[in-house]
Amino acid sequence: MKIRDALKREERRKAAKDRVNDVSVGNGVLDAIGNEDDDASSNSDGEEDHLCLNDDINVTVSNGDNCETNNEEESSNLTNCDIAGREVEQNNDTQETPISNENNLHSQIEGTSSSTNDMAVMLNSSSIKRLDNLLTNIRCPMLDFTFFSPDDVAKILPDDRLSLSRSVLVTLNQCVNFWTQCLSASGITEARLCWNEIDGNEIDELIMLITKHQGSRISLMQSDLSMLRTLPVFESLLHQRVSLNEGMDRYTLEDNIDVDSISQLLPASIKQQFLIEKMEQKELLADLGIQSLSEAQVLQRFVLEEFPRLPQAQKEIALQTILTKWSTLHSSTDFVSKLKECPLVKRQRGANDIVFVKANELMDPRNDFLKDIFDSSPEMFPAEEMHSQDWLDILSVIGLNNNVDKHIFLQCARKVEEEGNASKGFTLLQYYSEHFGEFYDDTQDFHRKLSDVTCVPAEYGGELALYKFQDIAVPRDRHLVFKILPVVPEAISPPQVMFSSLGISSPPSIGVVLKQVRELTEEDDSLDHWDYKFGSAEEVFSKIFFFLQENYEKLSPRVKENLQVRAIVPVGTTLVKSSRLFFRLNKDLSPFFYEVPRAFGAYDRLLRDLGVRESPHVRDYAVSLSELHKDLGDGRLNTNELNSVIEVLNLLAEREDESSSRPTIFAPDFDGRLTNVNVLLQNDAPWLVQGNRLSNVVRLVHPKLSSSLCKQLGIDLLSLRVNEYLVKGFKPRILPDKGNLSRIKNNLRSNKFIDVVSMLITENKFSSKKTTSLRQFDLMHVDHLNTQFVLRKKDGSAGVDVTQNSTGTLFFVESNTIFLVEHKFPVGVTSELVVATCVCDYFQVSRGHSAALSALLASDHASADDIGLILGSFGKGDENELRRGEPGFPVSGADLKLIELKPLRIFQKGEIVAVRLDKSSPNAVYALVLGGGGGNNVSRIRLRIGNNMKETELISTEIYSFRKGTRIEKEQDRELDFVDLKEFNLIKDESESAHELVLESPSEKIPGPVGRADILKAVQDLLSSANMSLNDDVEKVMDSNLKFKEAVDHKDVYIESLLREGKVLSEKLNNGVVDAFLCPITRDIMKDPVICADGHTYDRHAIELWLQSNRRSPKTNQQLPSRDLIPNHAIRNAIETMSGSVDAVKAFSSVYGLK
Repeated sequence: MKIRDALKREERRKAAKDRVNDVSVGNGVLDAIGNEDDDASSNSDGEEDHLCLNDDINVTVSNGDNCETNNEEESSNLTNCDIAGREVEQNNDTQETPISNENNLHSQIEGTSSSTNDMAVMLNSSSIKRLDNLLTNIRCPMLDFTFFSPDDVAKILPDDRLSLSRSVLVTLNQCVNFWTQCLSASGITEARLCWNEIDGNEIDELIMLITKHQGSRISLMQSDLSMLRTLPVFESLLHQRVSLNEGMDRYTLEDNIDVDSISQLLPASIKQQFLIEKMEQKELLADLGIQSLSEAQVLQRFVLEEFPRLPQAQKEIALQTILTKWSTLHSSTDFVSKLKECPLVKRQRGANDIVFVKANELMDPRNDFLKDIFDSSPEMFPAEEMHSQDWLDILSVIGLNNNVDKHIFLQCARKVEEEGNASKGFTLLQYYSEHFGEFYDDTQDFHRKLSDVTCVPAEYGGELALYKFQDIAVPRDRHLVFKILPVVPEAISPPQVMFSSLGISSPPSIGVVLKQVRELTEEDDSLDHWDYKFGSAEEVFSKIFFFLQENYEKLSPRVKENLQVRAIVPVGTTLVKSSRLFFRLNKDLSPFFYEVPRAFGAYDRLLRDLGVRESPHVRDYAVSLSELHKDLGDGRLNTNELNSVIEVLNLLAEREDESSSRPTIFAPDFDGRLTNVNVLLQNDAPWLVQGNRLSNVVRLVHPKLSSSLCKQLGIDLLSLRVNEYLVKGFKPRILPDKGNLSRIKNNLRSNKFIDVVSMLITENKFSSKKTTSLRQFDLMHVDHLNTQFVLRKKDGSAGVDVTQNSTGTLFFVESNTIFLVEHKFPVGVTSELVVATCVCDYFQVSRGHSAALSALLASDHASADDIGLILGSFGKGDENELRRGEPGFPVSGADLKLIELKPLRIFQKGEIVAVRLDKSSPNAVYALVLGGGGGNNVSRIRLRIGNNMKETELISTEIYSFRKGTRIEKEQDRELDFVDLKEFNLIKDESESAHELVLESPSEKIPGPVGRADILKAVQDLLSSANMSLNDDVEKVMDSNLKFKEAVDHKDVYIESLLREGKVLSEKLNNGVVDAFLCPITRDIMKDPVICADGHTYDRHAIELWLQSNRRSPKTNQQLPSRDLIPNHAIRNAIETMSGSVDAVKAFSSVYGLK
């Protein structure tokens, strides 16, 4: 058996020798040396002997006769023993390495050359033995020298250490990339290399054995290193062995990096790319192209890149690492650049939510301006720990907005716009004014965007709000626009050089200034309470007049015409039309004509263009009266206006000859209304007026106009133009005399009576009839009388009937006959009184004497002298109006309606006002202003009260002025909070004299026409002069007190009125509910009132039934556009309220007996 085994081994050795002889030493070398001896190789027929060949030789030699390969092609190649050679580079470095099977190797190479002996020494070294052991453990293919002669071995063996390493690398590379599998002895396919058969330290040792010799690096070529990269022998941070050719970059960490801490930041996929850099492999990894990264590079490439996708815990670790290592990290410009692009800054979103954003999306809270603007937006600043000083220092480097550039300023402006916060707008504009140079923009893009943002705080109507730049005015133009445009405060006004860029128009356009003029002059009393705190009315209008004077030629003809007819020139507290304004007046005709104030002297060119003249002419007086008539309408002149009009009429009459043609003239009628003089009549026949039988067609001139003035103005006498006639065709039916008419007729014809009437006629300036005609007078009692009044034309031709009531008269004088409807006289009216009245009318004597004459007619002749003593107490019916406005005389009823309390207005010299002589007395009298004064503060005013009284001074709060008559028409529809004058006896019947008004009316009070609103306004004015104001609570208390005082003062009238209302309400309740609460269909009180499409209210149930069969309105019978029903909550609430109050009202009625 031994002989047979020896023969087999010899055959195998020869076969191998033959194959090797075909391989040139220069073209191929052994990659490794077998470490098994002949005996070991023959232990088992199935055991493989390994051959480590170059990269072109992959052979597995079995102890048997078969050659197995990992596939049929390889098997075929190996069977045929086709070994391709490759030239191996030689290395001068002759390193000694021992081989694994030392004895066997020595026995085979005895007798060889010296170079072969050196190789033998190398192969017998401990490092080679260890290499052989490690390669064997991982099942690396190797050749067994048993099959080769010493000479063949010498040819096969590599001749130096470099070649050996290369051979090992080639073999391992082939096994990794090509010969990846093999068949086990049991026929199972297995991995060619078994790396798990050795531990990590052994793998590191294998690497070192391949790449180092005796502590020095082996000079491997780049191709050798490429083969080494394919081997899975490098340890990653996951402690896995990986190759360097797995489609990803590999890195190592610098020595100063804490691997454990940095590992916490990296996901598993990233850790796989990092190799654990071991000191002995450092140079090798560098040669293999493995980049060693600094901590900044690791964070930049792998942490910041993946930061948005990292778990929250890893994000916190990364942020803490950046904070603690910032002193070294900030030196890396690439790292800092990456930080700027990474959303790693905490930002608050909502109450408890935190998100991460880039640093340049947030503001630095250390910037006071940004902190003020975004104080209500914590989401604009770093949140949580990033609000600390250390973090803010870092964030400011990576883009946290600390400096306010154009972009940030626009953000701030839009934030102000969003919040609508004027205070922040003030801060914004103040910053802009202080740093406007930093915002200069050649392209104007910044300012164009800024001008579209509503962020400019400006004052309008006393309130500060936000506007756009293009919608505001600057302080220097304030006087020109404050009623039209909001004005930015002086402290934050933009520099003038920026006006154009921001869209600010300065000076404003002509249209804006014209609107300002219109607003300032819209109300006649706009200057009475001048509350503009930046200048007086004269200063404002001076600025406006300067602007208009400079731009007058640019105005259209229509605008110029409107300016000429509009009251735009302030004189004191009055706005005056240019037609009433003159550069020179010989006398004060205010408030009718005015002289140009000195403050406006510089604008004479404009004023002349508007129509202001040097002095008035005759036609100016007439035209001004006509204009006043247009302004006044049906309103009454106040006492100042009345006196001025009369003065103008006197001037007009004096200079009428200067005018070639007489214009239409207007004069005040009896009620103080301006009327065409052609329709006015002098009241020389008061008996025609006092019976109230004349229609309103008859207009009487005011009694203050003298007879001579009326004559100059062409105003006719009433008695000459109006006559009473019996109605045509009417014949009075004579009734029998009851006996008293004869006695009256005798007294009427008596000399004593005639003498008394003659005396009265001599006092009358109008009558021209003779009293002797009384001797022919006759008296007749008739059934009734029908008379009419005819107003003849100026030329005496037939006129118009001005009768108001043809059946109202109870007596009439025709020729010498007095007709009396005696049986219709009211109780208390005697025939004597009626006859006396007829005598007064006939002889044009005031009816005030009728009582005395009646007594004469009813008496005997002996008592005639005693009765005549009382004649002097009559005949003064017009005294009240004649003395209207006279200092010391009681205020007339007409002026009581115009009285007002304005303590802060300007009082003009010569103005008539009203005062109370005694604070405890309610009576008011006229007073004359001797020295002008007043204005925005309470002041003392010099007055004269009565012709015999000395001058006195009163505080303006004690002086009552009169509203302009021109305001009556404009306010006649306004519900004034005034007390009814007649209810408190402030106005007596016209038949009562002025003295009776004062003496018999102790309840006459000034506060009557001065309403609560006026009193509160006066208090507000007083407080405003002291820079104080009423708060709402105090004002409400005062108003309540005033109401209470009025209620107490007038309790009787109030109770009487309440009783009347209760009676009326009781009657309504007794008669049924008002129609508004009844359904038009059912006529029952509505339970669910709804509004139908016709606009009327019905009960829902009734109208729904109606609409089921009808398309027309049940009330109007018109086609309904729809069937929609809308609840009428107002009516419903009223019905509910009424229902709850019915019992209370009925109880009230029952208590007071109002059934």
